Amino acid sequence: MISQIAMITREEILARLNDPSLLLVNVMPEETFADGHIPRSLNLPLSQVETKARQLFADVGRELVIYCGGPT
Repeated sequence: MISQIAMITREEILARLNDPSLLLVNVMPEETFADGHIPRSLNLPLSQVETKARQLFADVGRELVIYCGGPT
């Protein structure tokens, strides 16, 4: 169950890059992720979200930032 969905700015992400309570998830294909991504982010291609998300994000209390682009 999703309790809250909010937008976060690039500036807020940059300010929190070292925050261990924040998990950055890039949903682009592996090749795109390899070409460039936000430091500390994990890659979970959109095509794999349904099958792997529960396993990878078992800590439901952790704040997730889902994005679909590289560091621009």
